[in-house]
Amino acid sequence: MSRTLRLLLVTGMLLLPARAWAHARLKRSEPAAGSSVASAPRVLRFWFSERPELSLTVLSLKDASGRSVGLNRAEYDGSDPLAITAGVSDTLAPGRYTVSWLTAASDGHPTHGTFTFVVLQESPRAETALEQGIESSADTLRSGNRVAMSSTRAENGEEPEGASSIANPLARTFSFLGLLVLVGTAAFATLIVPRAHGIATELAVRVQRDAALIGAVAALLVIVTAVARLFLESEIMRAMPGMQTMSMADMAMHTRWGFALRLEIGAALLALVSFALASRRVRGAWLTAAVLAVALAATPALAGHAASSPRFTSLLIGCDFLHVLGASAWLGSLFVVMVIGIPRCISLSGLERWSSVAALVSSFSPIALASAGVVVVSGVVASWVHLEHASALWQTAYGQVLLVKLFLVAVTLAVGAYNFRRVQPLLSTEAGSARLKRSAVVELGTGFLILIVTGFLTGISP
Repeated sequence: MSRTLRLLLVTGMLLLPARAWAHARLKRSEPAAGSSVASAPRVLRFWFSERPELSLTVLSLKDASGRSVGLNRAEYDGSDPLAITAGVSDTLAPGRYTVSWLTAASDGHPTHGTFTFVVLQESPRAETALEQGIESSADTLRSGNRVAMSSTRAENGEEPEGASSIANPLARTFSFLGLLVLVGTAAFATLIVPRAHGIATELAVRVQRDAALIGAVAALLVIVTAVARLFLESEIMRAMPGMQTMSMADMAMHTRWGFALRLEIGAALLALVSFALASRRVRGAWLTAAVLAVALAATPALAGHAASSPRFTSLLIGCDFLHVLGASAWLGSLFVVMVIGIPRCISLSGLERWSSVAALVSSFSPIALASAGVVVVSGVVASWVHLEHASALWQTAYGQVLLVKLFLVAVTLAVGAYNFRRVQPLLSTEAGSARLKRSAVVELGTGFLILIVTGFLTGISP
């Protein structure tokens, strides 16, 4: 496949129509959309494709004249985490009713829609039901839960156009980039440099000090992009009917998605301090940075599709964690090797420079091989759970973009295998190091394309 064709394929997948960007979609309801029921329902039930956030859920019920009908506060159905219920606190007379809903999944992406149903016969309301409805309505006002929204939309829809703009995917891309480099830096300093036998102690100290600066910059990038994602998501929610008062604080404090970003920001701040201490050679600073890096590798899973998946949730969170950890230990540490390690080694004089390069790369190679294996296995398992059927790879937007990512991963693996088999044996010479630079640029460049595709992939419903 030519370079131009690959570029066109990637671009085409990234510019999919906005309607592909849906998440917690309404799968079914009681009463069902378009149905006629013999008696007035006392409870409305909704089943979604992903677990909805109650704090980001808005429901309304209106009769044919547009008058709002009282609804109790939305609650989870105890038997199904994908279902929510809302009691009807008013008596429904025979006629047509319109239900409007707005929600967001655990990954923070909002969806909305409307449907109608017809009541054929009035159902008398018990006095206790009225009292419960009044009490629940008071609770709703006290808790700030929203139970009214505009019903001008006539069909199911996704987030506004701004939600699928370039800003959100790019924010996720640079968030992944920061995590990749941060974790890779910790792996480089704690696993690769200590195992690089043949490197002088003075050189090891210098490369670790330089790596600490790279890690600090990566931590800052993680923090900035996390705040940017909170801002962008709150802007998306504010654009939705009934959510005009949504703020960054609401998103951060009252959603599971916000909890994951708070965890990410907190761990990144501590990692930033650890890298600063490591640059001053404070004892235990690198170990602390490594522990925090491992914790940070879990945050994308807690704020993504894995956390909102209706099945095998724990398995998917584990796979996503391993996927990020493996990719970071592979490509993140390769970035630090090429930006810090190799230049420092080449700055030496005589044959020591080439032997140091060979020692450093020889220490990196087994970690890269093991990490690449983790990436492949975890990615295959997660894809199998998300897609369910192989045909989804070419029949769904998620599968098509995933195919692009799989292709790029295959290219990166092929370049890595070339480095291991053909380039590494020549590293004791100047020609071998020059070949490594060229192939590493291709490997890292393809890796960055993978991050871009992943930024878009995490915004598409599996």
